[in-house]
Amino acid sequence: MPRTRRVILWALVTPLVLIGGSTAAVVPAEAGTVWTVSPGAGAVQSAVGTPAGTEVLLWSVGGASSSVPGGGQLVLHARADLCNGSPQAVISVDGAALGRVDVVNATQWWSYPLGPVLAAGAHSVTVGFPNDAVGPGCDRNLHVGWVDTTAPTTTSTPNPFAAGRPYVDPRYPSVAAATARRAGDPAGAAALDRISAQTAAFWAGDWFSRDQVGSAVGGYARRANSAGQTGVVVVYAIPGRDCGSYSAGGLTPDSYPGWVSAVADALRGTRTAVVLEPDALAELGACSGQGDRAGLLRAAVTTLTSAGAAVYLDAGHSGWVDAATMASRLRAAGVAGARGFATNVSAFQTSADERAYAEQVSARTAGARYVVDTGRNGAGATSEFCNPAGRTLGAVPAIVADGSHQDANLWVKRVGESDGSCGGGPPAGQWWTDYAVALAS
Repeated sequence: MPRTRRVILWALVTPLVLIGGSTAAVVPAEAGTVWTVSPGAGAVQSAVGTPAGTEVLLWSVGGASSSVPGGGQLVLHARADLCNGSPQAVISVDGAALGRVDVVNATQWWSYPLGPVLAAGAHSVTVGFPNDAVGPGCDRNLHVGWVDTTAPTTTSTPNPFAAGRPYVDPRYPSVAAATARRAGDPAGAAALDRISAQTAAFWAGDWFSRDQVGSAVGGYARRANSAGQTGVVVVYAIPGRDCGSYSAGGLTPDSYPGWVSAVADALRGTRTAVVLEPDALAELGACSGQGDRAGLLRAAVTTLTSAGAAVYLDAGHSGWVDAATMASRLRAAGVAGARGFATNVSAFQTSADERAYAEQVSARTAGARYVVDTGRNGAGATSEFCNPAGRTLGAVPAIVADGSHQDANLWVKRVGESDGSCGGGPPAGQWWTDYAVALAS
């Protein structure tokens, strides 16, 4: 007997034809939709959360074809039965490959936008399921609730720094460090005062539990707004973070969305800029354990933007991933619904190089806005990435309104904190007074 396998599909406006069988069974469905299911491949069943309340259930490797209207971006709505990894959905439009996603969400329907805007008119869409598998006690399945097109959106979130400069946090570690050095090392204290006059972003990562993170980021954001300034929060908990390097860690794909929701709930009602997941797109696919990273980021953009945050997806830097590739990744990660993107986070590229790179990326992402991390780029680029010597502070955090697509210069990386246990430094994220003094001297 054939083993039980399932792929579930629902077509929004047209009949669905499953491929892989010589004959077909036709089953009526709601709103005039007709399901065509290959014999032995699957059956129609009810479903919760789909527009028609039904699914088509396949139990073998296969795919499904339908048509969707153009004029928007194709969106696949899917969930998964996980078994020793995630099912893959391979999508083609009019016979040309559009993209592939790892579907990692098991309980709710997630939306996976794919590719550029489709031209007007009807298009043939095929969704394939190539990695059918069964393991001990589990059965991998791909559930595709429906496929539709959504007109590309642009965020209406204004430049968050137009109403208040980046927050100068009196609790920043440089303040206490300068006080400790004032008597014995006045020059060092003066250098630390230069950092205290600007400070840097608040980083929220998996060192905060879901129950803790809301209080931490909410308190910071409210203090910033009470000072008439704009808080900058870095969300840094993506699964597979830093690919096992000095800042390795991150949440699981299942826990990440709920954790981001806790961040969003805490920021609701505040004016806050969020830099979303440094290095996540630059390292996309570079290591295991990432889940559907683009899908996780896309959902995070929606969650945070819906709470009123101005979201900047991280876009690496000018010396890492080329502009065309990064723009494609940003589109897949939902930059159309964000304020824009961030560059040079924790890096040392010159502002001129970053602006040139960012303008190229912006031109490929419908004019997305961007911010540049200038905290440590005053001495220019270096091949070292972890606590390099000879670096200096760059342009101070401030709004940019010069006719470009740049919103602001920011100190995103927390100036004075270590990049990792390299170059004589403490573990990543720990304050290092001597290095801070050197940067600001």
